[in-house]
Parts: sequence; structure tokens; C-alpha cells
Amino acid sequence: MTPSEQQGLKIAVEVFDKKCQKLVRHRRPNIYLKSNAELFSDWFEDGLDEYTIKKLGANAHPDLIINGVGVELKSLRANGQIQFNSTIPCGGFRHGDIEGECYYAIARYTTERNYGYLEDFTICDGDFFNHDRQRAFAHHNEQETGFGDYGDGVCRHRKMYSFPSPLRTVTGISLISKFDNVHELYPHLNFDTQIDRINLRGEIFHFYVYRHNLLP
Repeated sequence: MTPSEQQGLKIAVEVFDKKCQKLVRHRRPNIYLKSNAELFSDWFEDGLDEYTIKKLGANAHPDLIINGVGVELKSLRANGQIQFNSTIPCGGFRHGDIEGECYYAIARYTTERNYGYLEDFTICDGDFFNHDRQRAFAHHNEQETGFGDYGDGVCRHRKMYSFPSPLRTVTGISLISKFDNVHELYPHLNFDTQIDRINLRGEIFHFYVYRHNLLP
């Protein structure tokens, strides 16, 4: 495990622990209100005051950089595809001259009237989506200026990416890591199961699902 990976895992586990403690007190918080998708961000950031958090702008990736570790936030009503409109999701991030490990905080909510209540939640290592970081970094959303007959237009070359939600296979409250010894490093986490992902070349990548001992 590299120093960057150690820092990434440390932040992911600490934040996961804080979110689980909140879920013990309130298992199904309201994280969605029609026309207000920011409730999940508010819930996620609540209680993280001890960290240095850099919030990136709209359409930037990741949403947050927490003590040097990227965290992208996604909330959705179903366990289908997750849309990414800025970059290919992977285990790392680059933002200007800053780079580091990247995790994805993903929540599924169930709706009642105009509200959405958290049902499933994971903090997932970005390598679960894609492990080839250089390939992910090579995709850029760009825009062409000086466009049109008079040169005053802008043509946006925006790529859209869609990948399956890990909550499709891992329900409940979980931490998904590529490391098999997280429960030994952090005893408040319990190993649950192993998930194997096979890439197009037939290579197998192992991921490990952990549960918090405060939650069933």
C-alpha cells in the first residue's frame, strides 16, 4: 500500500465511521427534496469540520477534496446506472496540480411524496469503477471557442459517462475497498464478502465489502 493509498483509506474509513455513527442515531435521513439535490451533500459534509475540505465548482471532479483525498458524491433513486459528466470514474483524481486517491460516496434513497430517505449507502474505492487511471485522465471535456460564422460561438465537446452503481450488488451500509485487510487495520469494521471484477483482458480484480459493527 503506497502512502497515497494509506491516506486515501484512512480518510475513507474515518468518514465512513462518522456517517455510520450518524446513521445509528437516524437510520433513514432525508437526503433528497424535489428540486433540491443538495440535501445529500449537506448530510455528508455535516460533522466533518475537523478536516480541510476543498469544494470544487460545478461540473468539476471530484466534488470534494478532503485532506488531499477526492470524494465524489452521488445520490440516486434506483440502483441503475450512475451518470458522470466530467470524467471517467476511477481510483484517482487530478485537479490542476493536485492529485490523489478518489472515493465515491453513493446513496440510494426511497421517495415518499416529495422527499427521499436514505436506504443504501457506500463509500467505494474508485478502482471499483475503473482501474486504469491514465485512460480515465486522458478523457477531457473541452470546448471550442471562435466557433460559427462570426467566430463568437462556443462548441462544447462534452462526453457523458455512465457506469453501474455498486449498490446494485452491495446493498445496505458498506465500505468497498481493494484491500483485504481493512478489518485488521480498523477493528470497528467487519469483513462481509468479496467481489471479483474481470476486465476485458480477463484480469481479475478483487474488492472487499466491509460493514460497520454499529450497524447490522
